[in-house]
Amino acid sequence: MVGESNYTECVVRKAEIRCEAFLKGVLVAGVAGLIFLSLLLKDGIIQLIGFAAAIGLFILVINIWPKFHAEYEYIFVDGQIDFDVIYSGNSRKHLKTIDLDKVEEVKLYNSEASYSDRDRKIVKYVSGAKEARVYTIIIRNESKTEEILFEPDDNFLSYMKRKAPRKVQDVNRY
Repeated sequence: MVGESNYTECVVRKAEIRCEAFLKGVLVAGVAGLIFLSLLLKDGIIQLIGFAAAIGLFILVINIWPKFHAEYEYIFVDGQIDFDVIYSGNSRKHLKTIDLDKVEEVKLYNSEASYSDRDRKIVKYVSGAKEARVYTIIIRNESKTEEILFEPDDNFLSYMKRKAPRKVQDVNRY
């Protein structure tokens, strides 16, 4: 089919976990507490150490804070799937690239299902939302099985089904 595009993408926002707001509060309170404690201390060396600790914790908070707002992006191009994570909408990190030719199967994920390979590696690129429709990509190499969990939309699944119809289980049933 001339002119037909073999490109699609899907973005899944990572759900906020319950303790995330608490952790943010602890980090901010820790920085403020160290600064306040440093101001109360009279000894110059101990006060300097307190300010250094506050600055160190502040730098840590600046580096950790964007990780609270993450999105997974799945990109399908001509039979290859790229998995990326985007932190706070401006920092992108490439996680993995797989080729559909090397995939054994793509199916709806069932956590109760038992696989014979106990040494499988499970990689999660999911939002963590309870109502999410999670799929698994199973790749078997010589001695290891890798299972990639992700949340594609119907359009993404149709592109995968078009490229590898026998490997992608019937997506219209779900």
